[in-house]
Amino acid sequence: MAVPVKIDFDTLYDIENISPDLKFSSFTTALNDGRTLPLMVKISNQSHALLPNVYNLSFGPLNAKGKIDDKAELKHMDYSRVFSTILFSALAYLQNNPDHYLGIDGSDNARAYFYYRALQRNFNYLDRHFHMYGIKYFVRITRFGKTQYDNPFDFEDILTYPLRIKKGDLVSQDQMYNYFIFNMK
Repeated sequence: MAVPVKIDFDTLYDIENISPDLKFSSFTTALNDGRTLPLMVKISNQSHALLPNVYNLSFGPLNAKGKIDDKAELKHMDYSRVFSTILFSALAYLQNNPDHYLGIDGSDNARAYFYYRALQRNFNYLDRHFHMYGIKYFVRITRFGKTQYDNPFDFEDILTYPLRIKKGDLVSQDQMYNYFIFNMK
């Protein structure tokens, strides 16, 4: 997924089906093959068990069970417009909930690296709106629970607290943050 993304809150897809609390919205994306597909943006109802005031933001198409498939592999015609629309939804929510933080899970290393590179490419633009943080391998514990503690688990390989993402920070793919947190400036 080596697609350069340019975030621009003036270039969005039309946001549809917005819930009054701004936790749910949808928009229709155009795919490279000419099809269109509705994408959902959802903010969790409860804060994260280990991170107070952090609410998970998920996005993607709905699967057969009506749940967001955040592992779907889609080829968008305009990645910049897709991610601008998702982050604009996050911005609207945070403007109404300034004491909240939103977390985005890089569900695998490739996605986490893609998200991080997009944050760095758009740092000046995003930094006007958000404080941005990363947590390394945080999701590995929370997703699978205590079974991850079984050997050979390398406790030195995780950070369980957010680190501020700064412009130009170089992080190698093997040291990549897996969870990204945003709040309003």
